[in-house]
Amino acid sequence: MVSLASLEEVATKAETLRSFLRGAFLDDAPRLEVTIFNHLREVLNSWLEPLLSSSTSSEDSSQSQGSLRNLIEQYYLQELFAALLFLADESLLQSSPVSIAEIPKMKNSSVQDSSYYVDIRTKQYCGEMLLYLCFSRICRTHHVVQALYPLLLAQNEDNDGVSQNHISEGLFTSPRFMKKKKFISNLLNGVVIGLSDGVSAVVRVLLLDDRVKDDMTADAAKHIAHLFVTPLRSIWILEESLVVKYCENFPIMDQVRLFSTQLMNLTLFHAETPVIQENKDDLKQQMPLFLQKQQHLRDTSLLKLETLEERLHICVVTILNTIVYLYPLSEGKSRFDRSYKYFSLYNRYFLTPSFRALSLQSVTLGENDEVLLALRRFAALTNGSTLGPSPRGLLLTLDPISPGLLQLLEFGETIPTPHRDVLNRILDSLWKMEVQFEEIAYIFIRGAFVNVRGSFTIDRVGLTMSVDFNHVSSCASRLRGLQRLILCETTPTDFICKVLEAGARECQQRAASSLSVGIQKKEKVNTFLFTAEELESEDVNKDEDLILVRMIEEMCVGMNADTLFGTRVTLDRVCDVLSTVATISPVCWKWVMLLLPRILAVDIIHSIFSQYSTTAESCKPARALLMRLKRLESIITALCDDDSFVSASTTILRDAAIAVQQYDTVMSEEEVKEVKDATEAQCSKIARSIEESLNAKSISTLVVHLLALAQMAEENAWSISKPQTKTSNKNKNHKSQNKEKSNNSENSIQRVMWLLTRVLAEVDDACAAVNACKTMVWWSLARMESLDSSCIGQLVINLLDIDENNPLSFRSVIPAETAVATTAAALLPPQISRLKVRLLDVLLGLCDYDAEGRTLRNIDDYCKKTRKCGLYDILTGLCKPPFSDVVQVATMHFLGHYVVSTYPRVSLSSICTLCVDVFRHTPYEMAKAACASMLWNVVTSLESMGVIATLSDGEVTLLQNLAEAFRSYRCAALSEGIHEEVIHRHGDWIREVLQRESLVVREI
Repeated sequence: MVSLASLEEVATKAETLRSFLRGAFLDDAPRLEVTIFNHLREVLNSWLEPLLSSSTSSEDSSQSQGSLRNLIEQYYLQELFAALLFLADESLLQSSPVSIAEIPKMKNSSVQDSSYYVDIRTKQYCGEMLLYLCFSRICRTHHVVQALYPLLLAQNEDNDGVSQNHISEGLFTSPRFMKKKKFISNLLNGVVIGLSDGVSAVVRVLLLDDRVKDDMTADAAKHIAHLFVTPLRSIWILEESLVVKYCENFPIMDQVRLFSTQLMNLTLFHAETPVIQENKDDLKQQMPLFLQKQQHLRDTSLLKLETLEERLHICVVTILNTIVYLYPLSEGKSRFDRSYKYFSLYNRYFLTPSFRALSLQSVTLGENDEVLLALRRFAALTNGSTLGPSPRGLLLTLDPISPGLLQLLEFGETIPTPHRDVLNRILDSLWKMEVQFEEIAYIFIRGAFVNVRGSFTIDRVGLTMSVDFNHVSSCASRLRGLQRLILCETTPTDFICKVLEAGARECQQRAASSLSVGIQKKEKVNTFLFTAEELESEDVNKDEDLILVRMIEEMCVGMNADTLFGTRVTLDRVCDVLSTVATISPVCWKWVMLLLPRILAVDIIHSIFSQYSTTAESCKPARALLMRLKRLESIITALCDDDSFVSASTTILRDAAIAVQQYDTVMSEEEVKEVKDATEAQCSKIARSIEESLNAKSISTLVVHLLALAQMAEENAWSISKPQTKTSNKNKNHKSQNKEKSNNSENSIQRVMWLLTRVLAEVDDACAAVNACKTMVWWSLARMESLDSSCIGQLVINLLDIDENNPLSFRSVIPAETAVATTAAALLPPQISRLKVRLLDVLLGLCDYDAEGRTLRNIDDYCKKTRKCGLYDILTGLCKPPFSDVVQVATMHFLGHYVVSTYPRVSLSSICTLCVDVFRHTPYEMAKAACASMLWNVVTSLESMGVIATLSDGEVTLLQNLAEAFRSYRCAALSEGIHEEVIHRHGDWIREVLQRESLVVREI
């Protein structure tokens, strides 16, 4: 039996030691060193001597030793550490490694001992004993942390009510003990990072103790997460040979590697299910005690297991958010560089090994079910993200693993029960994150089409799953998994609406990227992305694009409106969805036609706008809805020539627009200013998210932020404009007062414009590029970036002029005040070519939407002012070598529209001269075909404008000569290709136009 008398004796010795320590620290009595050491030896001998005796093998002795160990660790370990720290000298141990293979022993010395002060050998012994107690596993790790951590706290410092100082507060705050405090910090760093259960110990002490109140949880989790991204200047680290070594400037890579190993284990912990064994002997020791002995925890802790699990998962998500967070450049480049380094290393050592099985990009290794382990880790993240922390880390992790989740959904009930249970738990947690439904929808849509290297295989005997490279998961199978998810009864309707919108946009981008140049001249009967013939072909179940279209059609036809538009139905949202879906196929278009009378009735519009109490409140929503109604009308009329449908639909839309116009009033200067201020604030917020997504390479979240920015820019272009008028004397003083604020707003918009150029240059995603281009177009049309369009002019001209063979040329032209160049990547020649093509798309958007042509004329004037030549002259240089064929083709495509939009700024003879130069100098047959197409586009447009008949004889002769040259052109290649046929056809068509116009002239 355990002797209570012996325990009481040890407790008395420890209490005596505590009183002497209090006097030594607080009363500044250094002459107590020998006294403290003697009492310390008594307590240590009472505790450690039984470990060295051979009699410890008996059952009674083991029980007695366990009781004594619990007494020391739970109540008096802090006193032992404080005494050892008070006596030890860290500098005596730093020069050579310290072995912890056995209990340290005092070295004999012939020097006479002092009555008050300990000698060097005693100081060294105390230091070695301290290292032994911390790293030898003789003490449980969480008890070591619980004893050491309070010694770092200053007096009256908030310690979360958990780690309490038994001796007195602020023991080591005196300047005399600053070196001791550093010793404590070095020890604690080593315990947390060097021991396999160090992080678990910190989590248990600071977060899972029942003395931690619920309102302390978030702060405690942030405190723990901060350890993962704090560089360690000095540390005591345990090496494999049971040696503790002092290290200065501990490498960040080693820090991340050791922390990642522990974090991978920590994310597997769940309270309601047993932890999966990973064939490691010490896994049980690494697991927190509350997971090893759940029944004991129920008896001793005041917290429920569910609460412990929630706190643990909150901590895991907070850690993940911290390690993937990238500081903005506004807080300093060095801070950004450090955070990016941590992000990259944790991506290598934690994120990739933890979740690679679900990405289908690597073969699973070992005998363990890595698929199930990855699912359990992700379940911890999803559960923690629903409890308050930011979903940043979750979305960043979900993006690369979405292909695996979709294939698991496609398998349905055939996957093993453990995998299915965890997958259902993941989905249940995702459905609680309503704010992130749009990001999640885009992630799943992208995950269905991303290229992967393997596929899941199921072991029916062992009920395990693995990744096999002999079979590749197809896009069609993952799309079927997405269909299963949509049809599931538990899937929220708001998420289904986001999937519909994201899927429709993906259809648009994929159809646009797969279009080829046609050579047949025929009347266009429709402009749907996918025709009925394509959707009825035999390849509909094999082609992933057609599968996605059929899925969207089935959603439109098979689901009711409440399911499709979600619980938060607004007219703006409905119009956005209809405008996107209508372009996909005839079935979707007819569905939109049938839905319009139900949702855009005049009485519905009046009932909605009657909820606004003032005209000022209804003005902005009215303008936003008018914009969407006009866009929807233009889409409907352009898609199909079926008059029976179109006439009725346009009537509905126009009646709705007339009803909305009643609530659209002229905005006062104060209201316009409020819109601008709100735009600037919202723009800065979205720009920060865009920059973070760019730096983290999170494309799905980037697309969502760009969609929001493009929508905001389009609404602003409708709500406010910046006409170029002179300032009247009456308002001159008032406007001069707001000049500085206006300049600040323009500077903010200009910085975002340059940030969007990073999207155009670095991101290989059509949806992201399209929305970046839209934003730049709408802001340019509204003069939000500058009154005279100088910003967009400088941006486009400088970037079109950069050297494709210089990787740093992109950075060199970005203004330093925008702080965009610092994080911009070095670009390869194909990326620079892609950037130029997308910038030409921006200019093309100005041709399409600038009815007055004012913005293009402003840019042309800017070129003449700064470059002494017009925009046309600058662009013609891109149509020749050394520029790539893609740039040449895109430039000529734009020039055709530019000439028509700004005619007669550029004469027809100039275009003809350009065509001659292109055919003479460019080696690309595709560029020559594009040149012929451009000239035909200009000629037909001028014909519709009635200009062809007014051309001079010289211009007509040029056109005739070019038409004949096109008709007789022969490619340099031996075999006739499609480009040669394109050139021949356009020559014939130009000749037909000239013949028609010539007949008209002779008749007159």
